[in-house]
Amino acid sequence: MAPGPPAGSRTRIGELIRSFPAAGLVLSRYGFSGELQEEDTTLEQFARQRGVPTGRLLGELGRVAEVSLGEPPPESFLALAGVHEWVDELFLSHQEALLEQNTPLAAELLERVYEGQRRHIGVEEEILLPVYARAGRIPGGDPELYINEHRKMLQILEHFRRTLPCLEEKAPGERRRDLIDLFDRGYWYKRLHEHHDNRERNILYPTLDRVTGEEERRELIARCIP
Repeated sequence: MAPGPPAGSRTRIGELIRSFPAAGLVLSRYGFSGELQEEDTTLEQFARQRGVPTGRLLGELGRVAEVSLGEPPPESFLALAGVHEWVDELFLSHQEALLEQNTPLAAELLERVYEGQRRHIGVEEEILLPVYARAGRIPGGDPELYINEHRKMLQILEHFRRTLPCLEEKAPGERRRDLIDLFDRGYWYKRLHEHHDNRERNILYPTLDRVTGEEERRELIARCIP
């Protein structure tokens, strides 16, 4: 039996987010910022402040709960989330090389991050999102959200790829400033990647599990994992 709505109108946002992190994906559509002062706000108060019918908000939360809280099948698309962990570790190694000012190694590791990210994005957009579309509209899980996040992550990585080859030519003072800029952008890349991973683990992959049969699921996963 699918899980029911995870909350009632008097549930406080902080309590909901702690027990059901995917709720943040729905609330963010209505301006939820994650600030501490919002944690004591009830869903009814939040809906009223945003001009959203409480029933509609609870319905959207319930639909995402149905997708993300169900038990995954034996062979699940969640297996693909391992690529995210691999990219995270590789990007951290890249940043360690930057800290040591080992630019050649940092560039080599960055290239592996970029190629891994690009391949994974290609798999999602060419193979998975067309299948995901069978589920219809899912609050906080529109295909365009995934595509936009893909573009933003690649844009940040492409900036790194342009900047790194120039570091060795800079004077020490300029090089330090460029390194600071790279670490600042790296922070936003990691935040975006974490948010994207959360959206996929809680919505994309469970939805794909739901709209595919065992045989099709096995075939698609095999196509996605080289």
